[in-house]
Amino acid sequence: MKKINLLFIAFIAAFVFSCSTQEDAGLEQLADEPTEEGVIKGSYIVTFNEDYLSSGRKGEPVFTDRNAKAAYSTRKTNTNNTRMNSFFKENGISTDKVTHRYTSAISGFAAKLTTAEVDALKSNSNIFSVEKDYIVEMQGFIVESVEKAAKNGGASNARQTSECFVSRAGGSGNGAGKNTWVWVVDSGIDLDHPDLNVVTNSNYAKSFVGGSANDANGHGTHVAGIIGGINNTIGGVGISAGAAVVPVRVFGASGGSSSATIIAGINHVAANDISGDIANLSLGGFYGSGCANGSAYRNSISNLARTSKVAIAAGNDAQFAGNYQPACLGGSNVYTVASMTCNRSFSSFSNYGRAPIDWIATGSSVKSTYLNGGYATLSGTSMATPVVAGIMHQRNSAPRNCGSVTRSGVSYPIACK
Repeated sequence: MKKINLLFIAFIAAFVFSCSTQEDAGLEQLADEPTEEGVIKGSYIVTFNEDYLSSGRKGEPVFTDRNAKAAYSTRKTNTNNTRMNSFFKENGISTDKVTHRYTSAISGFAAKLTTAEVDALKSNSNIFSVEKDYIVEMQGFIVESVEKAAKNGGASNARQTSECFVSRAGGSGNGAGKNTWVWVVDSGIDLDHPDLNVVTNSNYAKSFVGGSANDANGHGTHVAGIIGGINNTIGGVGISAGAAVVPVRVFGASGGSSSATIIAGINHVAANDISGDIANLSLGGFYGSGCANGSAYRNSISNLARTSKVAIAAGNDAQFAGNYQPACLGGSNVYTVASMTCNRSFSSFSNYGRAPIDWIATGSSVKSTYLNGGYATLSGTSMATPVVAGIMHQRNSAPRNCGSVTRSGVSYPIACK
């Protein structure tokens, strides 16, 4: 087996625990920032106080119509952008320095700032927080095999197979007829894979790392197939077969990204989701103790979870998941997922800790869709997480418990449809 150590970011956090929103967290509650090693020099994430400039989530109605949600978000974004432009002018911040604007999951921006500008913002009564931006390594995952599509000289899609990750989760269900979507915040998705129902409308399928939302890495496509591989005559079947999967590309081909970029992807989902949607975050890395109370990253996920259910990978370092972000995040509609084998034993690579981990699912030796219409067998908590995302898409609720896996005397509930 070949181990790939790519850069799958997400806040020095792993493939965030105790829910804290902006309304109930103050600057003094922010956790220690990560070490300087991964910090992007001169890049910062700035969040406004909600009473100065509220996010789209503040007072947002419940939407079941995506067009109505898009219209609402467009109005909110335009209003907030106008207000931000005034703020930038009043405080001498050039808009050329602004790399991202956040108007839905949180209210704020990312920018290249001088030390003097940072100090001025920290003392501004309209600012909630100013945080360093940084890169993180993508969690290593194991590539066991890759099979070409038949059109490329392979035979992997000659017939459909039944996979263990599906049977251990209580079987597959039909997700094709649902109006709810699963947002894959990842490396993109193979946009024309014949075994996937990909939302390719550029209003929704977005890249925040340049180029299109098409996957050049493979990770996001594999995740998408576990969630919603189509029940046809080829490849495999996903947990919610035929579910609409939306690529939100926050990683390039090598897996590189930044915390500011991840938040931009989450903000995009929050601007376009409707009640019952699912967000899959198979990403993250080591953060350390504290789990960033009140951080922009934490708040963006907590606020996203007001409408969408969120599945987060626990991480692949065989360490305590509470020290990984966003794995350490908990709260309503946020679920951290560990990995087990097909034989229902705890995967040796999986991070552990009953808190923050909520569920366990098959993440070892999982065959799913891959690049260029092909298929691959991969291992990682990245693979277990979309099992839970698919289950939640099917059930429109949290998974049900169908047994447990024990590690060091601690039981982890197996997620089932």
